[in-house]
Amino acid sequence: MSLIIGLQVGILVCVPVVVVTTIVTRAAGQGDTYLSWAIFASMLIGGIITVLQAVRLGAFGGGSLTVMGASGAAIGVAVLALVTGGPPLLGTLVVASAICQFFLSAHLARLRHIITPVVSGTLLALVSVTVMPMGFAMLTRVPDHAHPAAAPMVSAVTVLIVVVMMLRAPRILRAWTPVLGMGAGCVVAAFFGILDFGRVADARWIGMPALPSLGLDLSFGPGFWILLPGFLFVTFVITVRQVGDSVRMQRVSYRVPRAIDFRKVEGAVNACGVGTVLSGVAGVLPPWPYTAGIAMAEGIGVAARRIGVCIGVVFVGLAFVPKIVALVLSIPLPVLGAYLTVIFGLTFAQSMRVVFHEGVSRQNALIAGLAFWIGVGIQFQAIFPGHLATPTGRMLANGLTAGGLTILLLTLFLELTGPRRGRAEMPLGPESLPKLDRFVVDFATRYGWGKSATERLRAASEEALLSLLRQEEDDDAPADEGRRLRVVAQNTGGGASLEFTAATHAGNLENQVMLLGDRPDPTSERDLSLALLRHHASSVKHREYHNVDILTVGVER
Repeated sequence: MSLIIGLQVGILVCVPVVVVTTIVTRAAGQGDTYLSWAIFASMLIGGIITVLQAVRLGAFGGGSLTVMGASGAAIGVAVLALVTGGPPLLGTLVVASAICQFFLSAHLARLRHIITPVVSGTLLALVSVTVMPMGFAMLTRVPDHAHPAAAPMVSAVTVLIVVVMMLRAPRILRAWTPVLGMGAGCVVAAFFGILDFGRVADARWIGMPALPSLGLDLSFGPGFWILLPGFLFVTFVITVRQVGDSVRMQRVSYRVPRAIDFRKVEGAVNACGVGTVLSGVAGVLPPWPYTAGIAMAEGIGVAARRIGVCIGVVFVGLAFVPKIVALVLSIPLPVLGAYLTVIFGLTFAQSMRVVFHEGVSRQNALIAGLAFWIGVGIQFQAIFPGHLATPTGRMLANGLTAGGLTILLLTLFLELTGPRRGRAEMPLGPESLPKLDRFVVDFATRYGWGKSATERLRAASEEALLSLLRQEEDDDAPADEGRRLRVVAQNTGGGASLEFTAATHAGNLENQVMLLGDRPDPTSERDLSLALLRHHASSVKHREYHNVDILTVGVER
């Protein structure tokens, strides 16, 4: 079953890789030699990084089913790079983007207030907006001699089969949804005489494309510096997408809910960075996560990591089979467009779930809605179309770029103009309890908290610190006298948010609070601290990164 699913998804992921790469190559006026190489290299790199994401080697890989492939977000800037300096300039810009990506991964903890679920979900929705026009355009593209009913019938049958399979088919049959849906569409296309497999017959079974003139353009001319800002922003968008997809996959991959392990999120970004480096050397589009992993987890209930390994291996193998690429190119466009419409419709719904997973405040709802519709307006050229035709405007003519830049700037503004935070730093040890207590009492006094609310805040902060210390003692963590604890308190209107930042060795306290149950062990000091923390706090969130742990405790006023 793993091999069957891996073969299906590997073949299906060829579709967006081939389509995106073909769009970029043709728009930039590159020849067939580069197109064949770009498809081969993108499939090969996508397969390797898909395996790396599944197996997780050290700090590289997210340890989840994440399918990687050529990024659609980079279409606009990649075309400009190829037109300006060809594959060498594209490769140099992509490698520079990889350096930025590794930097973002190393500082992911500091960016946690910017890369939020609202930002991730909105960007994922904008991905659907940028891809949907391509899918809609495919629905009507048939040969001139075709019957007028050919395109509507082929599209309708494909959508009908895919939707019915996703809604009502038994779980074991849902794995065959793409094959059955697209197969039914191809049968109808053959009935109307618009299915042509001549290209498949001419293609070789095994082979590699000819190598074009590659290499990196290290002259760093004006074209590099003009295009670099656009590539860096696209890299940020890809990173945010990778963070959002990694978080989403962790949420849907387990039957029992558990806290998000942000060390795996950092690993997923690092793996994407490795793929970006390889893509730069090859002179092709950088990779990003495809929705196939989340779609399988949501649609057919498959999230095992071994499936990711199978998909990656199959994907690498298919790169050496030109006949498979020819087969994908031979599928009628209305079939592909119908399937993409259903898949990205599901992706849009998933993005809204990400946005609203933890509730959305009035401010976040405003910036998400405004950024989304600005992205839609730019994508469909409904906002200042004349200005978008200029060389500078082309860099913002993509809905994902414009909408993403809008929500990032508004989120940064919201963060910089938010309530002033109180900060305190102290040694990570029991001797810091008095200083911590004075800090939270001063905070409560400043905002006029009542006596009972102040006592609850004091108790929650004390138990948070003791829980961190006692868990490290239980885990027999090595002593480190130099460890420091930074506490940040922020007024949230209806209460307070206490953020404890330290380089700890503890396990995830959020998971342990969820697993504590209604009857903690009365003989365990750790269980008692966790029970008291759960009692006094309205929320407990624990984010574990490679270099720091951040425990956020909410207390109602």
